[in-house]
Amino acid sequence: MFARAVDNSQIIKDSLKDVVFWNNNCEVGEGIEVAKKYNVRGYPTFIMVNGDGKVSSSWIGYPGPTKWASFVKAGNQDRRTLAQKKVAFEEKATKELACSLANAASVEYNFAEAVKYFRSARQLNPDGAREYTSEILTNMYYGSRGGAFTLDQVKEEADYVMNSKQATAEDKVEVALMLRGMAAQMGDLEAAIPYISEALKASEGQDELADSRIDLEIDYALLVDKDTKKALKLKRKSMDEGWQDDPGALNNFAWWCFENKINLEEAKTLALRGVELAPDVAQKANILDTAAEICNAMDNCQEAVELMRQAVDYSPDRKYFQTQLAKFEDILKERNDG
Repeated sequence: MFARAVDNSQIIKDSLKDVVFWNNNCEVGEGIEVAKKYNVRGYPTFIMVNGDGKVSSSWIGYPGPTKWASFVKAGNQDRRTLAQKKVAFEEKATKELACSLANAASVEYNFAEAVKYFRSARQLNPDGAREYTSEILTNMYYGSRGGAFTLDQVKEEADYVMNSKQATAEDKVEVALMLRGMAAQMGDLEAAIPYISEALKASEGQDELADSRIDLEIDYALLVDKDTKKALKLKRKSMDEGWQDDPGALNNFAWWCFENKINLEEAKTLALRGVELAPDVAQKANILDTAAEICNAMDNCQEAVELMRQAVDYSPDRKYFQTQLAKFEDILKERNDG
């Protein structure tokens, strides 16, 4: 996206007038060593350096031309190195220093430090609380995957949004969706119920949020109404037209059924249809893995083993599939012996 914008956006072109812009492919040639030198962890990453090659500003992701240009402008206005900025922040904290250090911490996947600095920015500039809170939750989302934050810590920040007078219905829907993903990842999906309920209430009747609401409505049907038929109907409604002929969509639907332990018989049929339609062996193997998990959930361990053997045949170098096969073989053996 940025590659197109840098050629077409006048806002970006204007922001680059006072800097030398160099596009580096971190996956080939000398770009690999450059990426190692600056500890590039994700793409796209943007790094501003001084004449000595010392980093003065950095950020990850492309947030659109206006905000991207604001990062460049801020970097131009304060060309001190990150080390110098940290010292300056300890002496006199400013929102500009807090944001610069927070973005740099995100680049290094130091999500806890990023959250700390964004919270400082929010305290220093209450008028920007909405934007800073969004950044805090984003860093918490990624940080929670590595154990940097507990679910209770994430919920505390989510409560800040839900109780804020500045929060819009869209903000609440985004927070509910994010927390729902974290809660599922941490094995405590029911912790998301209050946020799902509040977001649905706040966004009721807002057609522009209909696409975002549908996922929350599905979760509400499952978690609160305990109505699997309603959830299944809503899930079908959320699928793109023609999904029954798209192997990726078939796999996603089948996996959703598996995760929620509903509609397993049809889910298996749809997954196997996805295998037939998949254009390459890698995708066939992935969908076979889904089908095998469904069969195992239906206590059909023999078929699960047979499907995983096909997956291994399609993708013999993927250790994951070999591990899955060994798992299902062990389950089958235990049941046969029992």
